[in-house]
Amino acid sequence: MDAVFAQILLPLALAFIMLALGVGLTPADFRRIFAQPKAFLTGAVLQFITLPLLAIAIVALIPAPPALKVGIVLLAACPGGTTSNLLTHMARGDVALSISLTALASLLSVVTVPLVLMIALALFMGPDAPDVGLVTTGLVIFALTVIPVAIGMGIRRVAPGIAAVIDKRSRFLSGAVFIAVVAATVMADGLAVTVQRFAEAGLVSLALNLAAMGLAFAVTSVLALRMRQRIALTLECGLQNATLAIVVSVSLLGDLAYAVPAAVYGLLMFATAGGFILWARRWSHAARRARRMGG
Repeated sequence: MDAVFAQILLPLALAFIMLALGVGLTPADFRRIFAQPKAFLTGAVLQFITLPLLAIAIVALIPAPPALKVGIVLLAACPGGTTSNLLTHMARGDVALSISLTALASLLSVVTVPLVLMIALALFMGPDAPDVGLVTTGLVIFALTVIPVAIGMGIRRVAPGIAAVIDKRSRFLSGAVFIAVVAATVMADGLAVTVQRFAEAGLVSLALNLAAMGLAFAVTSVLALRMRQRIALTLECGLQNATLAIVVSVSLLGDLAYAVPAAVYGLLMFATAGGFILWARRWSHAARRARRMGG
């Protein structure tokens, strides 16, 4: 892949997306964690522990190139995507919970993503793994996620009017940037190679997505969380920050093969999320109707 795209454009795209996230955050979004600890703790365990383990279990059972397996596990370690908050709103879920979990997970990704990546490389590549360090990976993620988020929050604090304008426009722009990154990654080597990549990564990416959303909804249902919280956590687990996985794959691991699962997943997750949103909205409508009739 072109060096300018891999080393400059991709990191800038991720930094912009994280800046857009930060502009929409306030300190209250972090304090809110303590207001609903059960739901947040459930989401954190699902995001940081369950999803990587689920990805490892899935790829361990299928015949696939080692780079694809590592790419899937890396993707599962990434925090929820910035679009999860908007889609949670569309699904009439708990938007505050979604925002808080996205924010903290994005900050903790400095530690969690490098750690899971090292485990995946050791499991599936062994001595053939690329030479990438835990600290180096963490520092790069810190520079491209935490710093832009902090800058965005700073803008909101010192210039709330400007922040409001940026926040309004950046939602569309960050979505457009994300789609551009995914498309460029998938189509980097032409149509024939793109079809082959979808054939290799499509089923396993879809399996991870459906398993993540299904498990999240099942766990939150067993724990008797409110339906709005179940919806939020299900979408948080199904909508990963594929841009972060692509940047780590291309800029640090130095091979597009690691990024393919994230790119394919980034396309598929909107289809599955769309289906879930339709179901959630119908449930919400039926619940309100039942309350009116009961009242």
